[in-house]
Formats: sequence, C-alpha cells, structure tokens
Amino acid sequence: MPVHPGHEPMTMITKLRARVSPHAISKVTRIFNGTLDDIFNELFQNARRAGATCITVTAEHMADACLITVSDDGAGIADPVDLLSLGQSDWSEECRTREDPAGMGFFSLAGLDTVVSSQSAGGAFSLAITGDAWTGEADIDVLPFDGPRGTAIAFRFDPQPDGKLERCVEAAARFLPLAVSYNGKDLASADFLADAHKVIEREGFRIGVFRDRHSPHVATLNFHGVTLKHAFPVVKEVHHTQWSVQVDVIDAPDLVLVLPARKEIYRNAALDRLVALCREAIFSVIREEPFHRLSFEDWLEASLYYDNFPQAARQLPLWYPTLARDSYREVPRFADLEPGAAIYDDTDSFDAVTFGRALRRSNGGEMHRLGGPDPRAFHEPITNFIGYPWYDALPAFVRTGERFTFDGGKPTDEEGAVTVRPDAITIELTDQHDRRLDLETDFAILEDADSWGDPDCAHIALTRTTALGPDDLTDLIIDAVFSPSDDSDADSYDTQETRFRHDAAVRAHAILEGEDAAILAGIRMAFADRVAWRIPHGRTLRLSWSNAASDLSLDPAQEGPVQ
Repeated sequence: MPVHPGHEPMTMITKLRARVSPHAISKVTRIFNGTLDDIFNELFQNARRAGATCITVTAEHMADACLITVSDDGAGIADPVDLLSLGQSDWSEECRTREDPAGMGFFSLAGLDTVVSSQSAGGAFSLAITGDAWTGEADIDVLPFDGPRGTAIAFRFDPQPDGKLERCVEAAARFLPLAVSYNGKDLASADFLADAHKVIEREGFRIGVFRDRHSPHVATLNFHGVTLKHAFPVVKEVHHTQWSVQVDVIDAPDLVLVLPARKEIYRNAALDRLVALCREAIFSVIREEPFHRLSFEDWLEASLYYDNFPQAARQLPLWYPTLARDSYREVPRFADLEPGAAIYDDTDSFDAVTFGRALRRSNGGEMHRLGGPDPRAFHEPITNFIGYPWYDALPAFVRTGERFTFDGGKPTDEEGAVTVRPDAITIELTDQHDRRLDLETDFAILEDADSWGDPDCAHIALTRTTALGPDDLTDLIIDAVFSPSDDSDADSYDTQETRFRHDAAVRAHAILEGEDAAILAGIRMAFADRVAWRIPHGRTLRLSWSNAASDLSLDPAQEGPVQ
C-alpha cells in the first residue's frame, strides 16, 4: 500500500461498536422544539410513570418572563445523575417493558433556566440548571432538599399572552389518567373515546369506532395522555356512512413512538397489527347495522374477518338525467330494487335528456320509470358494487342507436339537416348480455362535435305528432346543451343562461312553428329583457318598425286584462 511522505500507515481495525459521541450533548437544546406543549407533555408523562396521583402547575407572570412550576406526588427521582444523562433513566423494569421510555423527556427543558427538587425513598436533592449547563459546559451543584415526597420542576419561560399558558396545560391534561390543577383550579379531564359510536377493547387497546366524524386535524391516538395524529383506517360506504377510529392505548408494550419527540408511531409489526384490529373493529360495527353499502372490495375484506358477512343492501339510486350544466349534483335517493329493475348508464347529457324524455312520455311524467307492457324502474350504476351477485344479475343498458321512421320515405331536404321530423322515433338499448330494449319516443337530441354550447348546431329529431310545445322543447335543448363557461373573463352564469335560453327558444319555435314565429319569439324575449322595464306604469308603448320607417308612441294604458 503506498504511503504518502510524512504520514504513518493506518492500522486496520477488525471490530467496532456504535457509540454516541460526547459532542452530541452540545446539541441537546435542539432535540425538542422547546414549546410549552412538548414541555408539559414530557413532564406530565414522567409524573405518571413515577406513580403520581396528581400534578400541580403554578405560574407567575412577570413583565419579562413567566415562572412555571410543575409538581407531583410521585416516587421522586432516586439519582440526579440519571436525570441529567441523555438517554438514561431509572424507571422500573415494568415501566421500561410497557412503554419504552427514552430517558430524554426532561431535556425538553434544555436551554431554559431550571430548578429541580425531588424527594424519593433513596434520598433527596435540589439542583439549579442554567443555560450553558444543559450542554455540559458547566458543573451543576447538587444541594440537599427537605420537602415532600415527589418532584417539583420550576423553569423560566418567555412571557405568554393571556390564556395561552392555561390552554397548553389544559391540552396536556385533558386525556391524562391523573388529576391536574392549574393555579389552584382543577382542570377537566375527558375520555378520549367519549363520542364513539362503539368502543371495542382488544389486545391492550380501546378502539373507538366513529360514525361520520373523520378529520385529518383530529388526534387519533392517545398514548397514556400524549395525543397524536395517525392515519388509521377509514371505511366509507358507497354514498352512505363513513366509519373511522381513534385508539386509546391501555397496555401495548410493542407499540412505540418515534423518539425523542414522540409525535408519530414507529412503524413495526405492532402497528401493522393495530391497523388490522382497527379494520376488524369497523367491520364488526358495520355488521351490526340494519344494512350497509360497502363496496364489493371492502365486503370481501370484511368477509375475511367474519363468516357470512351480509352483502350490501339491494338498493341503488333511482336514475336521473345528467344535465350539461351540472358540474356537481346530489346523488339521487336510493330505493329498493323492484322486480324487473335495471341499470341505465348514460354517456352524456344528450343521451340522458333523450332517455329521460322517453321515460316520461311512457308513464305520464315519472322520471325513472318505464311504463307500458314491460314496466321497469331504472337505476344509476354504482361501479363499486360490481362483483355482488345481485348487482351483476341486473340488466345494465346503454344506448346503442336510434331509428327514425318516415311514413312516406325520408324527405330529401332532411339529408344532413340539423333538424329531422320523422313520424316515429325508436331508441335502441342493449344490455351486457346483448339483449335489446326498444323505446318509442317523440324526441332525440344527438351528440355532434359542433353541438356543444350552440343550440343552433344541435342535431334534433322531433316527431311530427309530438305533444311538446316550444317551452318544453326549449328546456330539453338547454338541459342537453347548455354548459356555462367558468373562465375568469366569461360573463356571469345568469347572463350566459339568459343568452342561451334566447337562442334555444328561437330554435324551438322555428322547429315547431316556422321561421316567422321564431323571429317573433326572439323579438319578444329581447323586448321583455331590455325594453319593457322602461315603459312607465300605466302607459302603453305602441311600436311600428320596418327598414323604411318607424313609429313609437306612449299612450295611456287601456282598461282590461294585462297583456
């Protein structure tokens, strides 16, 4: 091996052990973030582990600082060396096994001027720790102490706004399993699972199952008084209840937190087991409900936990047309499946409006039901139910075509026209088994690349004997075609809708009554929208207008019915 001049060759070692560098103590002030939340959580946990029955917190507010004291009636600290040794503690073997304490919690105070006084069965002491002593740069005098059994820790903190300190103490004490007082006032405690739909105790955990109360901002784990957020399982039924869990740790030694701050759960087999217990708890609660709407995938998982887990209720939302202007719509109500029930999967608003008109025409107005010799109710598809035997057995229809019948043959002038007036229209449906269902109707609007957003370009078929009037046809065109723009420079929804309704009405009048009627309808709407409001009350506007001349006059209103 080559050796550089002036350098001794390095002796190769064959064994080594991991160790903590003595320089690590110089960084002790950065192990915790130094907030009051962390400090109270750590000190309260130490008091609980020491067997305390109560904790007393006092605070003295001054102009430049806040003096805070946390006292407990626990077993006290046997050896001050353990207190100031990072990663070392004198907790009992039972406590070590049950909770895996890190021996770092006291260092949440690192950097703060602190006085510790403790009385234990093995002795008593008092010591004052200044800022530089935390990092090992100065000695700490250990003094005798003659006080009650337990530990008192006093520290100096920055001035706090009114109420903030008390709120921090209340938060740390809320789910702690021992009494806490603040400046003589007993603080309220609460059950972490108080509002649960059901609480299930398993393997050292209390698992609370909650109905429709999931939030990423709510703590989901209570670790002996320290709460934190963890993404435990959430099961959402299809358009129904959402189930979530919160966990109260009772005795689970294998579930540990990431050190030193303990703000998240350490990922190990114990956490995997807890997640499985949570899912099992949720499914056990759902199993007791009168019915459920679990997705087929979730139902399969539930069946792994419980034999004969019931299938989702035989219910589907009643079919309702999707309109072009719908950016969001409420899911129609679920209904029990009747004999002959079927699914209709519309592909777009043109399809939906055409199908909806055919259904209403067949039964006198009911939106989802087909009348006639083969009556049936149509329902919305729920893809999350695919796999359930009852769902897969339902006929699932899609529109596959349409037929136009002309008694005297198709007129030549209707070839390629945007308006067709046949004598009969048949909508052709086909299900997943290639079974056909034909619906007779009087209206169809067909999708075309140029028809979106423009009523004049929509391809419309309307039978010659239709009972639809201009207003009805206008509404159908709007439902199928009108899709407002949400661009920042677009007009308001109302302005866009008014303009589109004008164009759709002109088209409807032209189809049903001819071009002159369409022109008059357009003039009438424009007049009503922009001119009529200017006519004074009690007056009548008389208007005659042509390319050659115009005549306007305001006359007294004639008696009689309002026109």
